[in-house]
Amino acid sequence: MDVNLLHIDNILLQRLKRGEELAFDYFFHRYFPLMVTFASRFVPNNVLAEEIVQDVFYKVWERRSSFANAQALKAFLYISTKNASYNEISKFQNRYKHQEAYASENELTEQPVLQEIIRTEVYASLSVAIQTLPGQCRKIIQLLFEEGKKPIEIADELGISISTVNSQKARGLMLLKQLLKGKDLDLLLLIIFLYF
Repeated sequence: MDVNLLHIDNILLQRLKRGEELAFDYFFHRYFPLMVTFASRFVPNNVLAEEIVQDVFYKVWERRSSFANAQALKAFLYISTKNASYNEISKFQNRYKHQEAYASENELTEQPVLQEIIRTEVYASLSVAIQTLPGQCRKIIQLLFEEGKKPIEIADELGISISTVNSQKARGLMLLKQLLKGKDLDLLLLIIFLYF
């Protein structure tokens, strides 16, 4: 995490501890989409993931005075979201009486949870970096990465040649590698784009 951003987070956490709703709104807007993405890896749909995360943020408000720093708040969000997701899975299993079949198909251990945390953080960093790319390059990378479209589909959609798509893709990957350099994300970025 950027040092300046961490400093801002810690200042706003102090304001949250004093009960300032604007500080709560800051953390909600900053982490809500990230936690919904994380929860959606465990539960069957986004609506349920959003409900889980809303409940977690209600707990944040209730316990606002107990967080030592912004990192503790972020850890609380991940742990609470994971636990609430597991609880929903358990309710789902009981409701449909498929506990054994569902549990064997979807065995959840700490390793997959850690992988999902890393994946969520990488995607969040990557999405922020993509927003800084120049216009057409950004659009092409978004269509490739976020929508999973093939170069030929992008060329048809944007009314450009496939060679333009490929050159903008190469340019975008180069710029992203430069933006993410030093964050040990360039290898993960390469792996992600090999699959898209």
